[in-house]
Amino acid sequence: MKTTVLTIDGMHCDGCVQIVQHLLEQQAGVKGCSVSLDLKQARIAHDADQVSAETLAKAVAAAGYTASPTEC
Repeated sequence: MKTTVLTIDGMHCDGCVQIVQHLLEQQAGVKGCSVSLDLKQARIAHDADQVSAETLAKAVAAAGYTASPTEC
């Protein structure tokens, strides 16, 4: 299990937070995530064999946000 933190730009409200969280939770290998509007980041617990940090960032970017990964 790996934890990845994505720094996310472009979230403006709780609706954005819910969209990002839903997108991340739908990715294969994601076991859980939390998204913070105040911190402008998402913390994702995932199986690195099933999904990479880059794939998670691309999923968020596909929804119109800017995301960059930092692995913990």
